[in-house]
Parts: sequence; structure tokens; C-alpha cells
Amino acid sequence: MTEDKHRDIDLAGILNNPADFSEEELKSFFADEENRMEYMAVRRAQQAERRAAVVPDADKEWEDFARKHFHGQTDTERNGHRKAAFRYFLAALGGAAAMLLVMLAFHHFSPAEDAGGRLVAMEYDDSPQNITMDIDGKGTKSLAKRDSISFFPSHPDRQADHRGTGIAAPALEKKLADGGTRTLKTPRGMDLKVTLPDGSEVWLNAESSLEFPTAFSDARRVMLKGEAYFKVARDEKRPFFVTTDKMNVKVLGTEFNFRHYDNERTQVALINGSVEILNADNTATDIVLQPGQGANVDKQGQIRVQQVDTYAAIQWVDGYFYFQNQTLISALREIARWYNVGVVFENTDAANEKIHFSALRKETLQQTLDKLNRLMHTRITVKNHQIIVR
Repeated sequence: MTEDKHRDIDLAGILNNPADFSEEELKSFFADEENRMEYMAVRRAQQAERRAAVVPDADKEWEDFARKHFHGQTDTERNGHRKAAFRYFLAALGGAAAMLLVMLAFHHFSPAEDAGGRLVAMEYDDSPQNITMDIDGKGTKSLAKRDSISFFPSHPDRQADHRGTGIAAPALEKKLADGGTRTLKTPRGMDLKVTLPDGSEVWLNAESSLEFPTAFSDARRVMLKGEAYFKVARDEKRPFFVTTDKMNVKVLGTEFNFRHYDNERTQVALINGSVEILNADNTATDIVLQPGQGANVDKQGQIRVQQVDTYAAIQWVDGYFYFQNQTLISALREIARWYNVGVVFENTDAANEKIHFSALRKETLQQTLDKLNRLMHTRITVKNHQIIVR
């Protein structure tokens, strides 16, 4: 609660028994944007446990709550900064909200590897962090910080996309028109939207690379390392293939998330359309996924299919960390990849604790860890480019 007049209003009471408070008390409490964000954060976090069965709409829930209790106000007065709050509420897992988020399951998948009493989960990368483009294997250009680039000839934003790359627009146009392949690489802490020559859109996550030809022929083939969200332009005559060293997929017109980082389980989550998982020889279809399904590859190379939370799988595209029932070690690796820091567990028992947590990726590392610390029994600090779990 951010003001004295709210001191006697308990967020837990509002969540559980809103009828116990007068409309004047509720209006006063929700006039504060921080209180609105905490309320919505708790509601969304509570609903995350049930997301596999029912996909809730926290935005609609706020509308219903406000309509019931603030019926004397206009829509504008009632909503106030609701839209802004909705975009930020996932990151507001602090204060009273954190006290309510009793959503940690303290059990383990498997013992964490212990190296001399410390577990090094990720190393800090001290190399220059730039988006780069390899041109047909003959040279690499470093691109200035940007959020998109297009290789689609008739893309309306193509000229705008070329600004700020460090390469003159006409020169870059010529490079894009040349034959061969291009490989785009994102460093830690940066992502990139890529429009491919066929109009397909790819959101490339941090520390990822995408290799593709400057023009597609009979089949559209790309090679991925890292993570990407694909929105494939439909073309019945030319299937679209995504290749990795662990799993290869074939699609026509589809939206899906593909994750393939080193030392992590390769997995694909299907949002719309269908995805065919190919056999080891890439000669036949082994599995066909339906929307809401995912596939992952275990250490023995076996592909397993299961229902997945597609909402959680693509929150990074909208600028969020979103960890639902994930281990602390996997969550901190993701956070470290974004902020380019290492991860060391001095308390190795904490590595496989399960967490439910969300935060904005545009916030600072310290802000993110402060929110996470409110949920954890361990203490997470930063020192010398390392996240340390004690």
C-alpha cells in the first residue's frame, strides 16, 4: 500500500472478500496504479496454476470487477490507466502480491551437478555483444542495435528497416539482392524480428542464429540455433523446413515456437496450424502436432509429445520473462542470457526448486532479482557479472 489512507485495506481481503469493503474504500485503493498492478498480478499468477485447463482473461476480469464495484464512474474514470497497468502487471509480483504467491513447489527433478560445492550454470560472456549478419560465408557485418530487418522484396517497411544498421541503405539493398545465404545472429540481451524472402516472419530471441537463403526455390529451408517464434507464410507448393541437429520440422502456414539452445532440451510448441516432426533421415513424418501440443527431445534422442501452455511459450516475444512450474536453474539461465551475466549456485539444493514467476525484460537485472527474491527462500545477489544463489 503506497499511502496512509490505504494502510487498513488488506489486498488479501479484497481478493477473497471484496464485499467486505465499501465502494469508497475500493475506489480509493484502486485509484493507485501500483495497487491495481499488484491486484492483477496476483490474479494472473493464481490463474497460472489452472492455465492448462482454462485460459483466463485477466483483462476481462478487471473489467468485470471494476464494473461491479465502480458502477458510478464513467468508463474512462473507471479504467484510468488500466491499459498501461495491464502491460506491466506481470512484473509487479512484489509487496503484498509476493506475500500471496505461495506457489513454489519445493521438490526436485534430479540432483544438481555439484562441482566443488558450487554449480556454475552459465558463464559470463565478455565478447562484444552485437547483432551480426554473415553474408554467404564471405564476411560478417556488425549491425547497430535494431529491432527488425526485412529480406522480403515488397515489404512496405523495408527501407525503414535498413536505417541505423551502420551500412548505407543502397549498399545493404545490393547485399540483400545478391545470391547465397545469410546468417543473422543475436547476442545476449537483444532480440530481432526478421522478415524472410517469402514474407514469413521470425522473432529471434537472444543468443540465437538463423541461416536462410536470399531466395527460396522449391522448398523453404532455414537453420536455427537458439530460440525463434515463426509465423510462416502459407505456400501449398513450397513447404517450410526448420533444421537443427536434434529435431527437424516441416510446415506449410503455421505459427510455432522453436527452442534449441546448447545444453538444453530441444522443444517446439505449436500455436496455430500443424507441424510435422520428421524422422532422423528427414525422409518421412514421424509425428504431427496439433495446436496446443509440443514436442521435445530427451537425452536419448527420443521425441515426446505433450500438451503445452502456448501462452507461456511465447511471452518472451511480448517482452516478458514467464516461468510457469520451471526450475530455478532454467529460469536463471534465461534471465542471465538476457542480461549477459553468469549464474553460480552456492546453494546447489535450490537449483531444481520449481517457481512461478514473471517480469518485464526491459527492467534492470536488479529489479528482476528483487522481485524473484520476494518469492524465494534463498538469497539471489549479483557480483562481478554473476548471479549468485546462496
